[in-house]
Amino acid sequence: MRLSGERFEELTFAIAKEILATLPPDLRAEAETVMLEIEEAPAPEQGRNLLGLYEGVPLVERHADSTLLQPDRITLFQRPLEAMARTEAELRRQIRRTLIHELGHFFGFDEDELRRRGWG
Repeated sequence: MRLSGERFEELTFAIAKEILATLPPDLRAEAETVMLEIEEAPAPEQGRNLLGLYEGVPLVERHADSTLLQPDRITLFQRPLEAMARTEAELRRQIRRTLIHELGHFFGFDEDELRRRGWG
């Protein structure tokens, strides 16, 4: 399934808003500081099937003196996500799953823990 960049962005930000609304207020406040970006595809060295990427310092690894950190960032990759879906409903589910997975990294979960929770 292929969407215009504008439609994909619209869908992604609507899903992100839905996810944030389900978080407890303290976690929502933290998650709202994460920048959400969309790229068409990952860089070749990242692998062409990468769906999303969290870049930053997970909350559990921060210290009181962690004041000059770069902004946390989640990037979703449109083309690999679209390749996994035949319908917009399937694409919505995959975007949601990927956003939750990357937010899990922001909160400090590793890949094993994310898989155990069904967010792998």
